[in-house]
Amino acid sequence: MKRLHLGIGLIVFVVFVITGRLMRIDFPDKDIIPQDFRILVRSRHIYILFMALLNLLLGSYFRPHKTREARILQYVGSLVLIISSIFCITAFFLETYSYHHFSDVSRNGLYTALAGVGLHFLAALVPEPKE
Repeated sequence: MKRLHLGIGLIVFVVFVITGRLMRIDFPDKDIIPQDFRILVRSRHIYILFMALLNLLLGSYFRPHKTREARILQYVGSLVLIISSIFCITAFFLETYSYHHFSDVSRNGLYTALAGVGLHFLAALVPEPKE
């Protein structure tokens, strides 16, 4: 899991850099586009950075728990965080280029990130078995 999160984190960070370049190329004159659309685009871009940082942080510190129940919580939480990364990347492209407004895709990305972090938090609360 550690390497998976580090790999996903690096990939998502590269996507963050690419979306930053796209914003510069596609919206060079910030004064022309409406402010609400500009904020929407920038926030979706920051959500991608958020997901990259969550994955990189988790990849840096991940240790499988010794109890089976906690490991299951960790693995499900990791899967949910990876799905959340996909939601946030998809939201950037859909809401910026297709819809030109807010949609449930970004909301689902943030809620799944919350769920993934929550599952990892719950796994951390499970006491280690006494040896």
